Amino acid sequence: MISAPKGVLRLAALKLLSESSMSGTGLAQEIGRVTAGGWRPGPGSIYLVLSDLLKKGLITELPKREGNVRRYVISAKGKDELSKLKGRVEEDVKRQLKLLTLYSSLAGRDDIGAKLNGVTDPIGG
Repeated sequence: MISAPKGVLRLAALKLLSESSMSGTGLAQEIGRVTAGGWRPGPGSIYLVLSDLLKKGLITELPKREGNVRRYVISAKGKDELSKLKGRVEEDVKRQLKLLTLYSSLAGRDDIGAKLNGVTDPIGG
């Protein structure tokens, strides 16, 4: 099980809601599916993010059609935010790979650092 850094759930929610409308439960299940079970955010985290996205106008709640199930979809404002977040991802990934390279080197695992450097080269690391 992985622990996702702050902000990743927000990015995941916006990305998945840009592809299809879904409920909070559906969102959690889809995250579990795309991560092969490696990340399963809890209901508290899911609904906190959905509430925040809704409050900021980044998603819209659809009319209820299945009892009390609330379904959401990304808004135009949310699509703009998703585009901005995607732009930041490359810099974040570069920074994390550099940190992992340093961490590996300090642990005496220069072989891992060399492999990580090979990964960073294509993205301008």
